[in-house]
Amino acid sequence: MLRHMLVARGIDDEAVRLQNQGRVDLWLSCRGQEAAQVASAMAIGDAATIFPSYRDHAVAVVRGIDGVGLVAQWAGRTFCGWNPRRHRFFPYTLVVAAQTLHAVGYAIGRRLQDRAETVVVYLGDGATSEGDVSEAMNLAAVESAPVLFVVQNNGWAISKPSHEQMLTSIATRARGFGITSWTVPDDDPDDTYLQCLTARRHVESTGTPALIEIQTTRTAGHSSSDAHTVYRDRDELAAAASRDPVLRYRQRLHDAGLVDDPWLDDVAHDVAAQSRAMVEAFGR
Repeated sequence: MLRHMLVARGIDDEAVRLQNQGRVDLWLSCRGQEAAQVASAMAIGDAATIFPSYRDHAVAVVRGIDGVGLVAQWAGRTFCGWNPRRHRFFPYTLVVAAQTLHAVGYAIGRRLQDRAETVVVYLGDGATSEGDVSEAMNLAAVESAPVLFVVQNNGWAISKPSHEQMLTSIATRARGFGITSWTVPDDDPDDTYLQCLTARRHVESTGTPALIEIQTTRTAGHSSSDAHTVYRDRDELAAAASRDPVLRYRQRLHDAGLVDDPWLDDVAHDVAAQSRAMVEAFGR
C-alpha cells in the first residue's frame, strides 16, 4: 500500500507542475486522499469492475495505470489513457455523480447476461447531493445489484463544506434506501483496508449493494482552478498538512522496520521514472 501511495503522490505532484506550466489543461489532485484510495482499491482486489469519478488517481495506480495514461485525458490527448476493459477501470467521469448510474446499470446488465460481477463506484460527498446518486442507490437496492459505493467524504464539495450539505452522515442516508453501510476514518490505512474488505465481502456474499463512507481530507484545491485557501481556514489546512497520510504511513512503517532506506530509494526511483515519462509526453 505504501508503494502505491508514494507513486500516486509523485504522479500527482508532477501533474500539478505540468498544469502550472500550461502543459495540462486541468488537474484534480488526490493529495491527502491517497490512503483512502489505495486501501479501498487493495481491498476491492482485481476482479471487480471500477467506475471512478475524476480524482481517483491512486485507485488507478493500484490497477496498473501509469502517470502518462492518467494525464493524457487532462492534456486533451485522448478520451481515455488506458484500456478500460483490461484494467477493469472505466474512464473518468467529469459529470458529477453520473458514474453511479453507469455502475448500477452495468451491474444489472452483466447479471442479465449471466455474467454477474461485483461493481465498485467511487464518488465524493458532493456527488451525494446530486439526484443521480439517490436514483442509483434506490435502483441498486430495489434490484439487489452487487454494487459497492465507495464515498470519499473529504469535507468539501468545491467550496461548500459537508456540514452545509447534509445534517447526517452519508452512511446513514444510504440505510434509508435499504443499503448496508459503514463509516470509517482513513487515519489508519490498514484499518481502512479491513473495513473495505468487509464491505466488498458483504456485496459478494449477499449479491446486494453496500456503501462505505471514508472520512478523508483534501489538502489541495478542488481543482487546479480552485483557490481553496480563500474559503478554507488556515488552521484547518495546517492541521490537514500535519496529518498527511503518505508521510505518516511511511514513517510508521519505517519506524516498525517494515521498510528500509534502500526500499524507499527503489520506490523513489520508480517515481522519478514516471515523472520523466510524463514530462517527455506532455512537457513539450
